[in-house]
Amino acid sequence: MMNDYQIAYDAMQQAFEKAAGAHFDKLSETCLVLGGQAVQMRIVGKHLAQRLRLPFCHLETRDLIKPPRLTINFWDESETGVRCPIGSTVMNDLGSTPVTVARSADDRFVFNKLRQSITCLDRNARHIVGWSANPGQFSLYESGRPLHSPLNVWHFDQDMPIIHAGLVSKDGAGVLLAGSSGAGKTTSALTCLYSGFNYLSEDQVALQQLPSDSFHGHSLYNSTFLKTDHLERFPLLAPHAIAGIYPDEEKHLVLLAQLFPTRMQSATPIRVVALPRIVKDSPSRIRAASKAEALLAIAPSSLIVGQLSSGVRGFTKLTQLVKNIPCYWLELGSNMNDIPICVEQMLAKA
Repeated sequence: MMNDYQIAYDAMQQAFEKAAGAHFDKLSETCLVLGGQAVQMRIVGKHLAQRLRLPFCHLETRDLIKPPRLTINFWDESETGVRCPIGSTVMNDLGSTPVTVARSADDRFVFNKLRQSITCLDRNARHIVGWSANPGQFSLYESGRPLHSPLNVWHFDQDMPIIHAGLVSKDGAGVLLAGSSGAGKTTSALTCLYSGFNYLSEDQVALQQLPSDSFHGHSLYNSTFLKTDHLERFPLLAPHAIAGIYPDEEKHLVLLAQLFPTRMQSATPIRVVALPRIVKDSPSRIRAASKAEALLAIAPSSLIVGQLSSGVRGFTKLTQLVKNIPCYWLELGSNMNDIPICVEQMLAKA
């Protein structure tokens, strides 16, 4: 017997097929590589397609391995007139707040409601179906990190939890920038990008552990979020910053692939774990960090609690990461130009 979540998922998939069949001229297909896996994304609605593809454009590929590991179907009501068909039970579980997640009792279906969109992941089928009311009214979160919650769960199912960290690379060697919000991850990642490093993330990284106990980091989005005072430190980004339309959106969104298309990277081996922290009046420098210090800096903000928690398995993976990869404090002084030099020093030591 089907439960309410199965019924809601099936209804959304049927609504997508209806939108695609009636508006074939507005249907686009995109192939991505996420976590090293082939992903197929089908979108009905030209404006929606542009919004969803931009944060992922550095991961697009022309060669899709079939069958894909994940399929994504998404339609826009404002262009197609096809409404979201979810019933009252699931909608009640999602609640009335702008961002909510609800799971079926058997944990197979994960629904995520944002301001202008709803998505559902069928974990067994490895399939996401989504609806947009109006992409022109997307929040910055919806525009900069589309499908974040279902992709978080899907990556976990691939044994690649998404951790709260930045990631840059140079000459094939990656530096994971880990720590809590405000520690300096974004400043470090963007300053390294400015100086010629390749960029994978300033906040979200899919962590893959290989059989040799080495680690790779995978990019999800080429977006970054900056408050106004932070944006002033990066004048090249300011003309491309997108302001939010809702009162609680304090930051600006910048899609970096549009500015640095040749420096975007999809994956890299992790050679160093850097733990940024701001020291202001002192010069920037590096010093060795203990494994306990590194784990304490990474784990609290990476092991998300609640509906999207990666749990014991995620904690074990972080423990193995700091055990096998050299860890350093990256103390950030007043001169940002020193940051890439310090990061290169870490790589040289590693």
